[in-house]
Amino acid sequence: QGSLLRSGLQQTSPAPPFHHHTKGRGLAAAMEAAAAQVLEAQRKNHPDLGEQLDDIEKFLNLKLYHQLTGSLLKYVKGAPFAANSPAVASELLDLFNDFIKGFETKFDKVRWLEIVAIVCKPQKPEVALELLAAFEASMATQRDAKFLWQTLKAEKQILGGDTDDAKELLDTLGKEIDDSYEVDAFIQSQFQRTHAMLWKHLGRWQDFYKSSLLYMAFTPIAAIPEEDRSRIAFEVGVAALVAEEEFNFGELLQQELLSSLDGTQYAWIKDVLQAFGEGKFAMYDEALTKHRANIDSTPELKSAEADVLRPKMCALALMELAFRKPKKQRRLTFEEIAEHCRVGPKEVEFLVMKSMCANLIQGQIDEVAQLVMVSWVKPRILDNVRIDLLRQRMDSWQKQTGLLLEHLEEMTPELLVS
Repeated sequence: QGSLLRSGLQQTSPAPPFHHHTKGRGLAAAMEAAAAQVLEAQRKNHPDLGEQLDDIEKFLNLKLYHQLTGSLLKYVKGAPFAANSPAVASELLDLFNDFIKGFETKFDKVRWLEIVAIVCKPQKPEVALELLAAFEASMATQRDAKFLWQTLKAEKQILGGDTDDAKELLDTLGKEIDDSYEVDAFIQSQFQRTHAMLWKHLGRWQDFYKSSLLYMAFTPIAAIPEEDRSRIAFEVGVAALVAEEEFNFGELLQQELLSSLDGTQYAWIKDVLQAFGEGKFAMYDEALTKHRANIDSTPELKSAEADVLRPKMCALALMELAFRKPKKQRRLTFEEIAEHCRVGPKEVEFLVMKSMCANLIQGQIDEVAQLVMVSWVKPRILDNVRIDLLRQRMDSWQKQTGLLLEHLEEMTPELLVS
């Protein structure tokens, strides 16, 4: 009881203003001195970031750790640390070990991992994995932090060439995320980005394209580094073109990220994508002729031109032909299909059957009459031209309905009298 009483008195009594000789105070003073030394070194290395360093020092002294987290994130995201050079890798690692690391328990775990991810980015994969391993246990106590930590680990495994373990980790993680409720959009974004990276390394373009679209859905364009936007848009565009089972270009063409291609070395791919989005051979031929040199210098497109790009263009042209026909007049002759889709007469039936297997159209083939009766066309994202076409059909339907009503009024006047 006496010890408890003494303990209680110690807890409730105000502490003297200074205890220079206590162990805790001495340790705190040493940490403050070390922090001041690190910040001073950063001032000398980056004098143009003085205001940011002032904010970091202010929030540190006031123990405003939420604001300190934001200031540190802004600082390490700055231009001096953007390059993936050995010098930047070394400076970031020293800054982390000598200063940032001590705040792990003070910061939100997800925000903490954002900082760790930036520090890891220029490091060699084995160095990054070693750095991440130190936080496995502490991050496992919070769901979103655990998801992000596993995503970062998988990313470094991919970069290190360990795609088997990375795939196993991402497969398991993907199921956990799908089964979880309200996973933060930032976590989803990082997961899809890493998943896309895996599929790219494995050359699985269909999966890369799907993961990339999901990444763009979860990621505001402002969150994607400006210097990476055009490259990412180009890679996703190439994947959409060479993926044999991908026929939906409308969603990609409406992505804000595609505007980042304008004025860059990759701008030409928009013409090719637009041709596939429209399903028009004239646009396709023009794009290939105009950008032949660029296509030939892109190995994925050059190798896929005959076996993937042209057959896909034929199928899209068939979809477009059927879509533009009024629903009750979707009786396409073999000759019409051959001319519109640029295939030989003997290839028409194979093209139609392949399109049906890909669930692009539904209907029946009459080999004797050389006809294809299309009953359904796969829905597509509509542009202004197709919306106007639907408007015209609605106007036509309205007129036909009006004529039918007038006819009924003339034929049965007694039924319409109240």
